[in-house]
Amino acid sequence: MRHLLIAITLLISLSGCYVNLELPISRDQPLEERVLGGTGETKIALIKLSGMMASNWISNVGSRRRSIDLDEVREQLVMAARDPAVRAVLLHINSPGGEVTTADVLFHELKQFRQRSGKPIVVSIGAIGASGGYYAAFAGDEIWANPTSVVGSIGVVMVRFNAEGLLEKIGVQGEVLASGSTKQELAVPLKPIGQESREILLRILNAHYDRFVGLVAENRQLPQEDARKLADGSIFPAEEAQKLKLVDHVGYLEDALLAAQMRTGASSATVVAYQRPSSFQPSLLGSSAAEVNLVRVPDLPVSYTHLTLPTNREV
Repeated sequence: MRHLLIAITLLISLSGCYVNLELPISRDQPLEERVLGGTGETKIALIKLSGMMASNWISNVGSRRRSIDLDEVREQLVMAARDPAVRAVLLHINSPGGEVTTADVLFHELKQFRQRSGKPIVVSIGAIGASGGYYAAFAGDEIWANPTSVVGSIGVVMVRFNAEGLLEKIGVQGEVLASGSTKQELAVPLKPIGQESREILLRILNAHYDRFVGLVAENRQLPQEDARKLADGSIFPAEEAQKLKLVDHVGYLEDALLAAQMRTGASSATVVAYQRPSSFQPSLLGSSAAEVNLVRVPDLPVSYTHLTLPTNREV
């Protein structure tokens, strides 16, 4: 029995399950506009991509604090598109990546927003914009990276665990009924796979990789061969990423905000965010907000002194 409990604990750990201590946020509550700072009739919508990128069914296994809510991002983009006073979006990214399809859908939604609304997106990368986090970033018109940001990790990875020896040791056996040998192998994640199944997974992996490289080359205006050289999974500090043309500028959130304001042509702007009323409440695990100081830049039309960003849905 002791060995069985150890095996169950291992399987739960590998699957990433953990207890969710956060109160659920009802989708029945509509998003509301919240003014974060600034003045003027022109608005800049702040949208945050913070956490892992995962499908909703994966996100719901654990705490929603751990992943980006794709549906909510869509809602925010719709509100920004419909409000004529919103003239630009400031997209703040702090994500190490995650599921390929979620990153690709986010990229698609952001590109569609730009094309349909005609409103620019200025990206500001926080601590990390890697893999899927960077995938979403190059959907913007320009990318800013914090001086201490980590950028890159262009590539695709697939992880399989082989616990066959452990399961045999504690007397756990599995039996799979499938219509074909390949189907059977791929249905058992904790056993070795044959060459045919391995080649299938590699074809999928390489297809995703080729698309990632192609989008980097297209959206960062790089030759294919240069983009492929960068796509070995390496991560780069901000200044090196700028030299490699993975980002446009190195600066802080207020610098990206000023760039967004300049794209609107307005002398001043109000920064807004879209949130559900319940998300204003403190989390069980800590404060519901953290302040990000915005420095007043002399001789430039920036009127904000600070910006309060909600963090109860962050990693």
